[in-house]
Amino acid sequence: MRHEKEEVAVLVRAVPEKSKKDGNGHAVGIIGINKHGELLRLYPLGFRYGEGLVDFRKNDLLEFTVTRPEHDVRWESRKVLSHVNLEKPLKEREIKELVLPLVTSIEKLNLKGATLGVVKPKILDLEIKVNSTEAYDRQQYFNLIGDFLEKGEKAARMPVEIRYFFKCEGENACRGHKITLLDWEFNEDVRNIIRDEQEPAAIESKIKKHFSDLMKERELYFIMGTHFTYGTWIITGLFWLEKNGKLQSSLSEF
Repeated sequence: MRHEKEEVAVLVRAVPEKSKKDGNGHAVGIIGINKHGELLRLYPLGFRYGEGLVDFRKNDLLEFTVTRPEHDVRWESRKVLSHVNLEKPLKEREIKELVLPLVTSIEKLNLKGATLGVVKPKILDLEIKVNSTEAYDRQQYFNLIGDFLEKGEKAARMPVEIRYFFKCEGENACRGHKITLLDWEFNEDVRNIIRDEQEPAAIESKIKKHFSDLMKERELYFIMGTHFTYGTWIITGLFWLEKNGKLQSSLSEF
């Protein structure tokens, strides 16, 4: 099978999933962008809990040895054989210049047959559903989210689910989309909120206030991706463009 080299800047770190090959390990996927402005989905990058998290952060430039995955027909997907952090993170300006030309709509992504994309949403509503207030540790929490991804909404539930109801900017005929947010950093923040709050109403209020405060100063962009099994769209990551033009993650790194 043909191997290729790709230099990719990290835009989204996906929620860790249980590794099918290593029963004690987990695997992480990323969505990144190469120097040609192409979005790529790269998986798997392995790590074990208790031995440190993955060796990269958003904006880091990684060199991957990749091949085409055996079972993933999405054309943006690559199977990772190895990776090296080049220790040359892209500046915020460079990320902005790569990402903003990609802004489109879900309608246009569907017409192209794309499974990754960037949209600028017009938020119509924010739905938060608190299914559990148990203070899970990081591994338990991500295991639950991994089950949600693998089995679907009817078979597995995340402790806290958040969905945006929105229209894509520039699509006047769009009736709106209601799509689940799955973002590693978001879920880490939610886990921390649950440690401090046990009342579902208080958890919901804190999450809504967090996003409301951000929206006052910044413009929101969604990094979109499709579900491997069901082909439905998921919001895989949030990015914010500040009024001074700086592009940054919505939530704190950890």
